Amino acid sequence: MPDTNDSESDLLVEIDSVTKQFGKKTVLQDVSWSLARGRISGLLGPNGAGKTTLFRLLMGILQADAGHLTIDGLDCFEDRVRVKRLVGFLPDEPVFYSYLSGREVLELSAGMHGLEVSDALARVETLVERLGMREALDQYADDYSRGMKKKLGLLLALIHEPPLLILDEPTNGLDVESTRLFFDLMREQAAKGTTIVFSTHLMDQVERLCRDAAIIAGGRLIISGSLNEIRAGRSLEEVFVELTQPTPK
Repeated sequence: MPDTNDSESDLLVEIDSVTKQFGKKTVLQDVSWSLARGRISGLLGPNGAGKTTLFRLLMGILQADAGHLTIDGLDCFEDRVRVKRLVGFLPDEPVFYSYLSGREVLELSAGMHGLEVSDALARVETLVERLGMREALDQYADDYSRGMKKKLGLLLALIHEPPLLILDEPTNGLDVESTRLFFDLMREQAAKGTTIVFSTHLMDQVERLCRDAAIIAGGRLIISGSLNEIRAGRSLEEVFVELTQPTPK
């Protein structure tokens, strides 16, 4: 069910009839979805539904076998170098160079984005404090806990002030206080005009944060639109369970 409330000019991300296969396995089949500027959207689906593959296609890490993906009019694969300047990506399991401190990782990322390193670090200084990362930045990033790696990954996603944030299971490994801070940060970013899409298994996070959502299962996008349209008076969990139940053989 497409969201028909947004004009074409309001759309930052457009995914049109995308199919992706790995060998004989079809991971995504004819997926179409769009993301409006300045909105937070949730992507829900069981394990293996194709969520991470879709994010990798948007990042230009993978190429679709059919269909098109664009961000601000740029083809996600053909223009992938330019696209990466528009996107902040937080993977489910961030991995860092074992011999670099958190600060050095941030400096490296800023330099790769063509930013003045000192200016970029100054811009995220307040966020470093809010995330409780000041002391940790001078420690080896590879030694961080899972939650601290997520926090550093979020700093990396935001350091170049991208118009789009793609977050893969962003609160995995975060404690309650850090998860609440994440919610606050996402609302603040959206208020600045940033488009945000994140995957999660947690229905309550989508209901608390998102205006729009999509449910994917078996590589197919089953439903998308505003939360009110999707729920239709029911809980999001009820809708999710109903739509993702395997079809009896």
